[in-house]
Amino acid sequence: MTKRPEIQNKRFWNLTSESLRYIAKDAKEAADNLPDCPKTGVWLDEVNDACTVLYHRSKEAK
Repeated sequence: MTKRPEIQNKRFWNLTSESLRYIAKDAKEAADNLPDCPKTGVWLDEVNDACTVLYHRSKEAK
């Protein structure tokens, strides 16, 4: 088992892959549609964290 990468949204490790894909898609759409919103950075962090967890899971499955 490989060491988990450090992410801000630690609860993401307990979510299903389907939920993570939804979060990544939704947060990216929000960031794209509201680039000047103060929360844009938070949404992009969520995209990154969701993708990090999905990638880590794909590597563990091999």
